[in-house]
Amino acid sequence: MFRPAKLAIAVITVLSQATYVQAETLPADVNLERIEVRASGLKREVVEMAGPVSVLSGEELLRRSDVSIGETLKYEVGVHANYYGPVASRPVIRGLDGARVQVVHNGMGTGDVSREGPDHTITADAVTAQQIEVLRGPATLLYGSGAIGGVINVVDNRIPQRVPVQRETVLQTRYGTAAGDRSLSFAHDSGQGNLAWHADGSYRNGNDYRVPRYQNDEGDSSRRLQNSWSEHQVLNLGSSYVVEQGFVGVSIGKIKTEYGLPEGPSSEPAAGEYIKLNQQRLALASEYRPQQSNWQNLNFDLAYTDYDHAEFEEDEAGTEFLSKAWELRSSATYELPASWRGIFGYHAILRDYQALGDETFTPNTDTDSHALFMLHEKRFGPVKLEFGSRFERLTHQAYELTDDNGSRDLQQQFNLFSWSVGAVYQLQSEQQLTLAFSQAERAPAANELYANGIHIGTRSYEIGVAYQVAAESSGASILHDAALATAERANNLDLGWRGQFANVRTNINLFYNQIDNYAFLANLGFQIGGFAAYQYQQQDARLHGAEASISWQLTPEHQLTVLGDTVVARLRSGGYLPRVPSFRLGAEYEYRADNWAGQLGVTHYGKQSRLAENETATAGYTILEAGLNYYFDWQQQEVMAFAKVQNLTNRLGFVHSSFIKDDAPLPGRQLVLGLRLDF
Repeated sequence: MFRPAKLAIAVITVLSQATYVQAETLPADVNLERIEVRASGLKREVVEMAGPVSVLSGEELLRRSDVSIGETLKYEVGVHANYYGPVASRPVIRGLDGARVQVVHNGMGTGDVSREGPDHTITADAVTAQQIEVLRGPATLLYGSGAIGGVINVVDNRIPQRVPVQRETVLQTRYGTAAGDRSLSFAHDSGQGNLAWHADGSYRNGNDYRVPRYQNDEGDSSRRLQNSWSEHQVLNLGSSYVVEQGFVGVSIGKIKTEYGLPEGPSSEPAAGEYIKLNQQRLALASEYRPQQSNWQNLNFDLAYTDYDHAEFEEDEAGTEFLSKAWELRSSATYELPASWRGIFGYHAILRDYQALGDETFTPNTDTDSHALFMLHEKRFGPVKLEFGSRFERLTHQAYELTDDNGSRDLQQQFNLFSWSVGAVYQLQSEQQLTLAFSQAERAPAANELYANGIHIGTRSYEIGVAYQVAAESSGASILHDAALATAERANNLDLGWRGQFANVRTNINLFYNQIDNYAFLANLGFQIGGFAAYQYQQQDARLHGAEASISWQLTPEHQLTVLGDTVVARLRSGGYLPRVPSFRLGAEYEYRADNWAGQLGVTHYGKQSRLAENETATAGYTILEAGLNYYFDWQQQEVMAFAKVQNLTNRLGFVHSSFIKDDAPLPGRQLVLGLRLDF
């Protein structure tokens, strides 16, 4: 039988073989990327990492930057988006999302409630970021059990680590035609003496998105994704005292966002549900670098986040989510003469979560996590070995947990141990083989354990894993049983090859992930209170797949990049996991001249027919895009003007990993115009 996923792997293999032929005739004048990855803990470069990692920065980050982290990263190899409309779009890494993918801001958690529901947006912003790092595969050693699927680190300069030589200011504005989306952002860095300071902010406003005409089961059709409007405001201030031995700094930030929850076409348009979000964040960071010592640096980071958002229906607040979180990370990095290098640390998160209102589906919960971690590496000739471990104690304290027997308070504690080993083998100066194995444990999140009620955002009745559920004529019997919940354990194997063959750069990864007691939200096939019933269930699962990207510098002006990824996610007992992306193949051609550059890209998303129980298939689609950047000086200032056309053929596409895929198609044809000024 013809299988598109196998075709994707075959194409990737053929292309990788072709690079050898070209490598023999092209001059070797291009090196592997040497970009520092701050999320690695040891501030290693990409080429030093045993696990798969990619970094989006510079001009490429500017081109890809979108209204959410999920939309910004959805073209990165191995990364898709769950797409609850453009604003609430979380990254999906290798088929894993939600509570398994940790989004951090300069290494510290965002403090929002985006992991409690697909309709909740991530507060980390790509607009003023310097780079975004994507660690694919478990990254639990440094970031905890919530990173069992991967980590996305948004890096900016809100707490400066150096005093800039001269003042730096960036202004950026853009306009998108699909939603009349208007945005303006700025970032400013300056300093004097030992003091450095930073300020950044942004404003964005957009209407409902235009989409290709689509129709629902009731026969209603539309050319707009109704209720997909948004308004977003951000302001951040930071300052540091910097000396030769290190720095100490602080930042304060405020986010205010309002956005609608997409509702699909309707014959009777009305005011829909929307979310109002506010967040205040205070962060402190410090680093001390002892001189003439085996200790490279001592770091201390502290962040406090006060977050609240309310979900409105017909201008009446139905549910309000409140979260107050403290996070502390303290670490010490050493380097010994015998090529030993490593880091020790302590990491703690204290979170007070509340859900208020008549439509709450989770109880108020306090979650405390305390962990010790270590990571070490040593080089033996052409081989660099790395190994590490983490012990974490996580406690959930739920208040007024409700089931058919009434309500009560409950405390559950999880002792989690994770460890990993990895190796980087230098085949030749520009070729590397990488191998990494990790065993990572994760405690179910509070909503995965204790949810029991109507979740308006997902239009479902959501039930946690720690309940016994039985359908009845009047609805369902729901009884809590704490013994039903246990920690996940993921055994992940990664094999990678990255190489530079003259003007051809290749990066290929194969992975296999065996997850015991995997918690997933399953459709039970009946309704409760008029809403489809979904319950978190725990079963053993197997996920495996491949990722590849190949870039060929045809001439100094011309470059061709091909990428592809695929993942298969099965239950050990039979069947597939729900909402897992299908395979993807893409290519981008880029031309560069003295003061301008143009791009033309095409991405094909395959049909997803590997379906979980009570899940429907999603048709494949192909997206064509084009872009143009122009660089010039204006009154001795550097200016970049850019334009891009998204979904050039106005193709109708639905995202299989979206909880509301049938009601939320991707935006239609859109022209985005922008201007960036550096001075």
